[in-house]
Amino acid sequence: MNLDAKLGRRQQEVAEFIGFGYSIKETAYLLQMPINTVKTTLKVVYAKVGIQKATELSKFVFCRRFSIPLSLCEPARQAIALILLVLYINTIFAEGEFCVRRCRRGHRTERVVRRRVES
Repeated sequence: MNLDAKLGRRQQEVAEFIGFGYSIKETAYLLQMPINTVKTTLKVVYAKVGIQKATELSKFVFCRRFSIPLSLCEPARQAIALILLVLYINTIFAEGEFCVRRCRRGHRTERVVRRRVES
């Protein structure tokens, strides 16, 4: 992947829209371009940057927009994911949501078993 690839204005716009998760049709509508032009532009961007997938394009756009070297992108992504996971787990246990879900699920299962036995 080449973060220093020279992209034209339209190529940069298409890359950002697709990189941020817009579909080709949405990108064409928002940029007021024909769908085939967006597809062709996207192929040119992939060739210039040296990538093949939209997920790689997302990484390229993120690293380029925030001036993050490629060597730091993966560890930074993993660190952010770990922090968000810890926060999520903390909120689950802090609210007691984990126990409530298990108890409800167990309770429903118990009711179903009783109905089957009684029938």
